[in-house]
Amino acid sequence: MPQSHPPSILLLARPGLESDELFADLALREDLRLVRVATAAAAARTLAEMPVALVVACPETPAGAVDEVLGALARSRPGTPVLAIRARQAAEPGGWSRAGVAVLRMPLLAGVLSRTIDVVLGMNRAAKASRRGR
Repeated sequence: MPQSHPPSILLLARPGLESDELFADLALREDLRLVRVATAAAAARTLAEMPVALVVACPETPAGAVDEVLGALARSRPGTPVLAIRARQAAEPGGWSRAGVAVLRMPLLAGVLSRTIDVVLGMNRAAKASRRGR
């Protein structure tokens, strides 16, 4: 049964040229609904108010803010995948792998983010269908 509306992707990214360029190909997609917030607190409010299929954190998002979002997900939307885009050499907290956070390293080639989102959304749909089939 097809969805009546596109999946919502929560983008944790401050406004600016860098993040606009990073998400430019996503902004052109009509099969995704992008919801952009600038802070972890705004992300937590959004997660409490609406279902999202995926959270994407831009490279400038501090690790602590991603941790705050992970806490909000645990409370209101457990199982929602998180994709953190990080600088090539940026360290990531050990808890991220345990929490299932996927990490993409900069620089990203054109289209990589869009294709990665398709893969994550496809894997999440398959996992939900498998749980329903049990």
